[in-house]
This record gives sequence, structure tokens and C-alpha cells, in this order.
Amino acid sequence: QLSVASCFLRCDYFKDTFFDENLILNFEDGKFINIYLFKNLNLKSVFLKNARYFYRKRFDKSSTLDKKNENKFYYLEILEKGYLELLNFVAKQDKIPIFIQNVILYELFWQVQELVNHPEKLSFMNQAKIHKYLDLLDQVFCFIDKQSIIKFNFNPFLFLHKMGFLHCFKKEKVPIDTVFIEQIDDKNDEILIKFYTADINDEVKMLFDDKSAKIICSKIRQYDFLNRVFIYERRIWFKFFINAKNMICFINDKNVGIIYQEKKCTFYDVFYEIKKLKKRRAKNKSLWLFADMPFRADDNAEHLYRYVMKNHLKQNIVFVLRKNSHDYKRLKKEGFKLVDPKSFKFKYLVFKADKLISSHIDRYFFEALGENTLKTKDFIFLQHGITKDDLSSWLNQRKIDLFITGMQDEYDSIVGDFNRYKFTPKEVKLTGFPRWDALLKNNKINTKQILIMPTWREYIVGSYSKKLMKRRFNPKFYESEYFYRWGSFLHSKKLQELHEKYNYKIVFNPHPQIRPYLEGFDLPNYIITPSVEISMQKLFCESSLMITDYSSVAFEMAVLKKPVIYYQFDKNELFSRHIYTQGYFDYNKDGFGTVVLDIDNLLYELKMKLQNHSFKNNFLIPKANSLEKVTQVILSI
Repeated sequence: QLSVASCFLRCDYFKDTFFDENLILNFEDGKFINIYLFKNLNLKSVFLKNARYFYRKRFDKSSTLDKKNENKFYYLEILEKGYLELLNFVAKQDKIPIFIQNVILYELFWQVQELVNHPEKLSFMNQAKIHKYLDLLDQVFCFIDKQSIIKFNFNPFLFLHKMGFLHCFKKEKVPIDTVFIEQIDDKNDEILIKFYTADINDEVKMLFDDKSAKIICSKIRQYDFLNRVFIYERRIWFKFFINAKNMICFINDKNVGIIYQEKKCTFYDVFYEIKKLKKRRAKNKSLWLFADMPFRADDNAEHLYRYVMKNHLKQNIVFVLRKNSHDYKRLKKEGFKLVDPKSFKFKYLVFKADKLISSHIDRYFFEALGENTLKTKDFIFLQHGITKDDLSSWLNQRKIDLFITGMQDEYDSIVGDFNRYKFTPKEVKLTGFPRWDALLKNNKINTKQILIMPTWREYIVGSYSKKLMKRRFNPKFYESEYFYRWGSFLHSKKLQELHEKYNYKIVFNPHPQIRPYLEGFDLPNYIITPSVEISMQKLFCESSLMITDYSSVAFEMAVLKKPVIYYQFDKNELFSRHIYTQGYFDYNKDGFGTVVLDIDNLLYELKMKLQNHSFKNNFLIPKANSLEKVTQVILSI
């Protein structure tokens, strides 16, 4: 029990129990009521199962409780004055009851699960404060029994969290007694098992009728809690013996339980599931659906579709695009078979298709028929840019059967051990991007054009509308630092002077999510804003220099051996609030040009580039023929 408002208390049993006025942010009720219950253990408490409590919630999420995660008080004083004082008070008088241990576990769960793999969420605290927070957690867990953690039943409190709590805070190594079948590949008769462990050297065997199953590939995924390892996850693809009669898994010579879809399973449970999936998959036709964005093509899917259309004539293919897209007539004229994602025909084609191929992971596509749309279909993620930052929190939520990458470091950062991605070499392939073949072919040199292409920020644009298939307009965008900083640069007199002195065209082409706000920038006449109908490749090929912030479009310029200037005025905020966190790519060390933090240095670097004609970078040009490589790996799955 954590809330005083949802219960009735006998005032004559308070026994000098008072609210702690120091706990203004959280847990003031929790501390009070659990001391009250502990003092009156000899009396009866009644919990009403069917009682209803109407909880008020602010729509704008502006309450103290909503904003607690942004306050160091929540991580320090609440632990010290709330949890620890409660535990110390009880421990002085008796053994800590299970119900109080459960209260603390419940409270800590919400803190810890928010921070697992997300250290950036404490970016507002310095290292001394973070060290103190970890020390307080260790003190709290001294009062929590190992068995209390193991037996704590709360739906969001997964096996992952139990093992992580025991390893990270109790330093306990728990014998593994359960593995989970996470995925079944019915086409190749393979199963993906996973389990959580503190020891990466556990010996794993999967036996079918006493014969060892072949390991297709494996991976060690790491979960971090700030500067500690929270827990490891072993992920292993095994060959499933379809003609066997028995299935046993051993870890360190111990027979362990096998869980599938939250239930203990046997060989025949998996066998019949594979048969069911095969039967459902047999209804698919040899049809490939391609998509970039619902309103726009001109990305990897368009380039790959064109190649397949010309070189694999027998393959039935359709491209998904809104009829009101500026690309629709162009592609129709070229011979593309098109379908509108708003039409019934689109849903029918998704139902019949065996492969969905896209440069984006959009809900209208992968959930066209509901949450199980992709269950017996292959989803091929072409990407729309190099994954240089950590996108694991987002991508791990998706079923991706084939994940196309463009460079070695990117590939290694996704499939390698001890990172946060769930993907293995079975799903991820290094081929280069389909659009790169045309990019290299159409490149132009000695051009005089500066391309300014900043990316977007999730926290300054509107929320996504499923009905509109786009984000809503956010008028508060014009109050953002992003608008002020880029606007100041674009209106700078020094920028105009450089334009006039060196006779360079200046093109401003921000991320599509920023385009709805272009009018508010009120750009000078000499700055060109290209039409949405202009090909992105044309912009890259005809430009000699790019100014961006964190956008992966910088890699397109790198492929063309053209330099980049990175304008990063909000690095800490972006990596703590946007959809990704910083990954393997270090902009200062690995980038294709200078990183600047303010407008003065940006203008200086631009002047130096134009003055010295220093247009070189050392990016390794990818080998050609990416289109055929991608096509072949699609055909292989």
C-alpha cells in the first residue's frame, strides 16, 4: 500500500506516526502508511478487491510526480530519507516483513527500469551525485532478501529485472533454471533461445533425441545500469530437429525449463507452432512490397525496386506510395506498379505478400493488418541512413528479418557482443546501400554549392497521428533553441558576405519533420529552399560542402568524398531526449569534418573551407554493386 488517499485509517492507532514533510516529491504516503501498518501488525487490515478509486491525472503531465525523473531529489533524498529511513526503523525492531520489502522493490523497479541502458537520463547529475545514488541503492538492497526478489510477482517486473537486481545490487550469482524461446524461424526450422546470466561463459546445449543441435549463430547482449553491468543476455539460434520427439536444454549440465509465449513448453508445443506458421506462410504469394515514406520515395526502396524491375523480371513487385505524393506520377511514368497505403488494395497486398521491404519502420506498414502482420512475412529493413548512434531502444522493439548495413563499423556495432542490440549475424548483412550505386555514378565535382541539412528533434515537433500518417504541427517549435540557433545562422550577415564573396549557392534543406516549420524561418532571398520534388541524390551530387548537426546524410557526402561541418550546439540535450543515444561514432574522431558548438566557430570554419578549397575526406568508398548484393541476400532468406 503506497497511497493514503485510497484507504481508510483508524486515527486512534497512529501511535505518533507523522508524514515526513521532507518527502515533498514522492513516497511521503508510502513511508507514512507502511510505518503505520508495521506498528499495527497485531491488528487486522482489509484489502477490498473490487473497490474503485478515481485517480486524477494532469493531461499536460506537469505535476510534481510526472516530473520527478528530472529531479535529483527523486534519486537521492527519496532513497536516503524515504526508503532507508523506513527500512532502518523496521530493522531496529524486527525482521523486515515481506510486504515492506515488496514496497521497496516496487518503488525501485520504476527507477531502475527507466535507467537500464539509459544513463543519459541522469545527465543532469554530476558524477559525485551518481556515485552517491549507486551507494544508496547498495545500502537499500542490503535490507532486501534474495528470495524476496525471486518471488516478487509484479507483471512488468520481468525475469530480466530479477536477474539484474540480484547481479547488479546483490552480487548474487543465481543458477539458471529457465531459458526462453523468443523467436521461431519456420522457414528454416530454427529457434532463438535467450537467457539472462551474470557469467558469459555458461555452457549451453540443446538436445533433440539426445543429439546436440547445431548452433547457427550466437550473441551476448549487455544491459547496463549507469557504469555497471546490470545483466548479460545470451542469444543463440539453434537448428530445430523437426523429426525428433524430445527437446532438452542444459546449461552448465543442468536441465532447465523452456518457456515459449510465457508458458512452459515441450518439443511438441514448438513442433505444432512451426507447422501452424508454415501453413499460414503457405498462403503468401511471391510478392515483394517496397516502401520509403508514405508521402515520398527517392530512398533505398525506390532504387532497389528499379533494379529488381529491370534485372529480375519474374519477381512480382509493388511500390507503396500515396497518390498525392509528388513522386507518384514520376514513378508511374517510369513503369512502377504503385499502391496507395490508404487503400483497401494495400491491405490485401500486405496480406498476400511474403516480403515487406522498406527504408523506414513505419507503423502503417508493419502493422497494416494488426500487431501480427509480420508474423509469417519477412521484413527487410533497408535503412535510410547509416546507424551511427545507438538506436537499440527503438529497433529492438521491431521484428526485422533482414537488416541492411552500409559500413563495417556500423555492422560491428549492431551484431557484435556486449552491445545493446538484439540482432545477430543471422539477421544483419553488410552490403552497402542500394542508393549508393546511383550516387557514385551521378556525382559532380567542382560545384559551388553549400548544402545545409540539420536533422530533427522528437521533443520539438508534434506527436504522431496514425490517422494523418504524420506528426501534428507544434506551434511551440518557434520557441525552441533549435529554431533560434539555426535561424540566427541563416540570417547572419557574415553568411551572406561569404555567399557574395565566393559566389556559392546556399541551399537549406532540413529534415522532413522540420519542413512544416520552414515558413517561420523567413529566410533571406539568397538562400534556396529546394522543392520537395527535388531528388536528395541530386542535392548531394551537386553540392561541394555540407553543414549538418547529427544527421546520417553526412555519410552520403562522405561516399562522394565531400567534406562536412557539424554544428552541435545541443549535444547533451539531444542524446538525452531524442530517439537515440550516442553510439560508436565519435563526431570529433570519426566525423568527416570539424565539429563546432557555436555560430562564430561555424562561420569561421565555413570561411576556411571556402578560402582554402579544402574539400577532402578520408572515408573509405564502398565497393559498387550494392543493389545486386542486397537483392541476393533478400533472395537467400
